[in-house]
Amino acid sequence: MEFKFDDFWWQADVQFSTWSEFTEGKTAKLIFAPEGRDEAPMSADDVALTTWVKENHERQKPIILNAVLEAYPDFRRQFFEDYNIDENEEDLPKITSVSGLTKVIALEEIFVHPISKQGVPYVGYQFACSWDEEHGLGVLMHDKRVIEVGGADTAFVLWIAKRDRNI
Repeated sequence: MEFKFDDFWWQADVQFSTWSEFTEGKTAKLIFAPEGRDEAPMSADDVALTTWVKENHERQKPIILNAVLEAYPDFRRQFFEDYNIDENEEDLPKITSVSGLTKVIALEEIFVHPISKQGVPYVGYQFACSWDEEHGLGVLMHDKRVIEVGGADTAFVLWIAKRDRNI
């Protein structure tokens, strides 16, 4: 992975074949330290955290998708309530399987936080989603554990990871 500083954070374009059905074969951004990092070169420890993601994203995928599938009925219900429209399949389909999620979410960015617990980084996955085009969907993970599912900011705000690390 080749990281470049883009005025805000260190990022690299990645194409993980495991996620291809959720990226339509396009690249996603792998972003290191989305909050609280300057443009100083990445250290060996920083690179190790991003390498962990490269080596472990595949095993995180089913956990992430199952968490999104579990949360989806609430997102769907809220969508219809917020827009005051009757529930229908055209605006937002019922999804009953992980494979069905490809109809409503697309992976855009993976955030690697600059903190870790037991050598494992906190990783946020940000998706575009059909029910909230402005705010998107975010999932924050630590190893094989979902910390939180929510708006896109869930994936990149550092305080959620810090809160979990300190538990």
